[in-house]
Amino acid sequence: MVGSKFENFDDIDSQILRLLSEDPRAPYSDIAMTLEEVGYEMSSEGIRYRVSNLMDSTTAFFLLDPDELDWEIVRLMVETSTDEGAKADAFERIAELPFWHVTRGIGTYDVYAVAMAPSIQEIDQLITKIGEFDSVVRTDHIIVTEHRSNLADYYRSGDEDDQDELE
Repeated sequence: MVGSKFENFDDIDSQILRLLSEDPRAPYSDIAMTLEEVGYEMSSEGIRYRVSNLMDSTTAFFLLDPDELDWEIVRLMVETSTDEGAKADAFERIAELPFWHVTRGIGTYDVYAVAMAPSIQEIDQLITKIGEFDSVVRTDHIIVTEHRSNLADYYRSGDEDDQDELE
């Protein structure tokens, strides 16, 4: 990430993000004490500086818990035609629909999207609509019945020794 606003993301930043994800209103002094317990001595002012840099380099997600709303989550994978502009067309059109996360890339699928809806019927309507786009060849989806999130893995800095587990 040469040239990025935040090139030196490290384990301290990872720890700070984990702590803030648990308690966004945690005082910097409490964060400093917790960091000291894991071997990092920092002042409250040092924490403030790092939090400021982190806030410049992160996005705020106030995600609703679908279980609390009794809503469904759908993850949609889209394969587009090989026609010129098909990927861009599908991406733009899906991004205009009520999907909260839409990505375009290189891989097995051309577009990946995530949405929440109050019913499977509404999810089916979304999938049907996307399947009718001229640029779309195929859609696959999964309606989530169970999920787990591990913010410790999400906020991992890359400095940690967990890389051995991947090998």
